[in-house]
Amino acid sequence: MNMSFRPRVAGLAALVTLSLIPAASAGTNGFYAPFFRGVAGTEVAGWERFSSGFNVANQPDLAGSNTGTRASILQLDPVGAVLGSGNIYVGVGGAGNFRLNYASLEPIAQISFQVRTLGTEIDYPGLRLNYTAGGNAVSIGGTPTTLAIAPSQGFPGNNISLAYTWNLPEAGVKDFNLTFKATGEHLSLDAVTLDVMPKSVPEPGFWALAALGLGVLGAKAWRRR
Repeated sequence: MNMSFRPRVAGLAALVTLSLIPAASAGTNGFYAPFFRGVAGTEVAGWERFSSGFNVANQPDLAGSNTGTRASILQLDPVGAVLGSGNIYVGVGGAGNFRLNYASLEPIAQISFQVRTLGTEIDYPGLRLNYTAGGNAVSIGGTPTTLAIAPSQGFPGNNISLAYTWNLPEAGVKDFNLTFKATGEHLSLDAVTLDVMPKSVPEPGFWALAALGLGVLGAKAWRRR
């Protein structure tokens, strides 16, 4: 038997196994790791302690972030401020005006965005993914998945963690921004993660089919020994 065949099968099988394992929650945020996180070519950015509450870009601060300054979060409401906890709080007279900017090195296939807020909740229909494709401006919403929720103490709304996912069918999209705000006063932005998968990374189904095909070839090679 050709022994050089076996490591290739094992490598693909490992990729398939990793892609099918349910992702665990991260701390009290209830955040999860998308199936593609950690695969070569993918990028992740995370924010847990912000440095600016108004008009200055916040760079990712969580360990493992690999976007550098190509990902940042701005809050554009003048009444926003950073609390001692590191949260961005938008109080009386404002609703917050947040924009996450991202510039990729490769065309984008999938975006995973997770956000945790305390107190007044996000205007969910107003959250938009914005980019340009084929010379045309595109702005789309999304349906959030609730990851964790608890009543807010002393403020309207809930302490809530949400996840949004978008698949981009267009070719060549490398840059986008996400915009969102609260439904009223007293929103506190607690944490954010952004995961981006480029089109060069195959979907899990590809690896499953590839492993199946190699498994068939391996069985035939075994029978021919």
